Amino acid sequence: MTTTTNYTVRLLQLDGAYNVRDIGGYGTTDGGVVQTGRLFRADGLHRLTERDQQSLLGRGVRTIIDLRHGDELLQKRNVFADSADVAYHNVSLINPATTMAADIRSLGDMYKNMLDQCGPQLSRVFELISQAEAEGVLFHCAAGKDRTGVVAGLLLDLAGVPVPSIVADYAETETNLLPLMEEFRAEMPEMMQGGAYDAFLGSAPENMELMLDHLHRVYGGAESYLLSVGLSKLQIDSLKKKLLEA
Repeated sequence: MTTTTNYTVRLLQLDGAYNVRDIGGYGTTDGGVVQTGRLFRADGLHRLTERDQQSLLGRGVRTIIDLRHGDELLQKRNVFADSADVAYHNVSLINPATTMAADIRSLGDMYKNMLDQCGPQLSRVFELISQAEAEGVLFHCAAGKDRTGVVAGLLLDLAGVPVPSIVADYAETETNLLPLMEEFRAEMPEMMQGGAYDAFLGSAPENMELMLDHLHRVYGGAESYLLSVGLSKLQIDSLKKKLLEA
């Protein structure tokens, strides 16, 4: 089963962010459906208006996991960082721009590297998600594509969503972020060439395909991966309960 909810329903229409999406509605290989209103992926939240914030709170979001780090947190401060309305957590994953400047040939390689090198951080992210019982959880980075894409890919794989649907979910970012592309290009690191950076800004399907192939070939899938980085079977069962409709 690969039925999804309508794309325009999953994409939240906000004034200050362009890639905020409910990851629910995807069908699973065993006939289940990923719950809506429980897990959201997003780009930067620093531009959110008061109305945007109330929209997210109205959808039940009570836990925010910010995957950015260092200067990102200071220069583009999350509007929920000091909010009394949500539990805000910062779990810093690798900086995609810095990693792409290293010996990484593609975004797909970067995502594989994230799985291999960021086990403790990813374990913490999934621990936080498992602890949020009834409320909605939103996880985000700068573009809602790379760090966020790895987390979303792991969640959907854990739920049993087929690879083509996970890849399509990842690839949607490229269209959603068109309004921000000039801003991102203006922030190109000095050590990167323009052509390489344009590839880094995209979300070509093969990048997520590479990550998922690595996930299954090396680790045996999301559940085995999460066990290997320290999650318990009880925590994984809690994640599945949050992911899947009863």
